[in-house]
Amino acid sequence: MSQIVIISGPPGAGKSAVAEALCERYDRTVHMETDQLYASIRMGFISPWKPGSMRQNLMVSRAAARAATAFAQEQYGVFIDGVIGPHLLPEYVDEMQRACVPVHFVLLLPSVEEIVRRGTSREEVARVPEHLLRRGYETFAAYGPFAGCTIDTSELTADQTADRVMEACGRGECLVWAPW
Repeated sequence: MSQIVIISGPPGAGKSAVAEALCERYDRTVHMETDQLYASIRMGFISPWKPGSMRQNLMVSRAAARAATAFAQEQYGVFIDGVIGPHLLPEYVDEMQRACVPVHFVLLLPSVEEIVRRGTSREEVARVPEHLLRRGYETFAAYGPFAGCTIDTSELTADQTADRVMEACGRGECLVWAPW
């Protein structure tokens, strides 16, 4: 049975590494990075955290959700990794209901110190300035629990976090929509 798992959190939370670790555990999987969709915008791009970016962010959310739906309808397990807050999640869920598969939401939220360590130690091309890492953490911390489940990845490897994600989804703790 296919399913869609949205893996969210601020930059440096471990979303991409966890999505890759999850993909390695199944036969038919897709790792969809919303960053790639943003990078596809050539003219008129607005950094997603800046004022005036909401229309663009909603459009990217719809595009990711529609692609995830297409893959899930063909029996792929889909892992979406992106900075997806409570203002964007309804857009995903609304679009993905057409797939008629369970949709899970997992928020990865390590400590701010761990986010800064991870984000500033990346390769230069992917490095995120410390002030943006701190702002990302503060934004998600201020949201509080808003859907699915939250996992503190501060002291977990990507594989350990993937184990926790699988367990939580298996117990239904992260479910945000189901066709039943």
